[in-house]
Amino acid sequence: MLIRDYIHTDAKDLVEIFQSAVLEGSAPLYTAGQRKAWASRITDPSALHDRLKDQTCRVAIGDSGALGFAALQANGHLDMLFVRPGQRRRGTAGALHDALLERAASDGHAGLSVHASHLARRFLAKRGWQFVRTETVNLHGVTLEHHYMTLQLNR
Repeated sequence: MLIRDYIHTDAKDLVEIFQSAVLEGSAPLYTAGQRKAWASRITDPSALHDRLKDQTCRVAIGDSGALGFAALQANGHLDMLFVRPGQRRRGTAGALHDALLERAASDGHAGLSVHASHLARRFLAKRGWQFVRTETVNLHGVTLEHHYMTLQLNR
């Protein structure tokens, strides 16, 4: 597996990764209606590129193409971390997480924040992120919970 910087031509694959991670990968933790509302947030590769072009975004590449991605906003907020459902428990998310943290530290961030899904909360807690609070959001009339978490970086 190779972890590299995002390029514009990745956008289509990253939409597909996001869609499958939300619609399939989060099925045990969210209802079908919640997953559909969440998935509706990212459907267009051009819009995703516009969102990612000013972020630090790392992409995991395997023999079959893109496996996952992670994106960090300039303010130190972890915007996205998604892998294909078949990549869960294979180290892909961990490798992306570590690569993004390394970049964040080298860019001078002292700490990071995230609004994590139920699944991501478990993953991030194992990596030292601290739970702050649970928040409720409304997407197209559907209520979802996410968890605000922070991580202090050692400099």
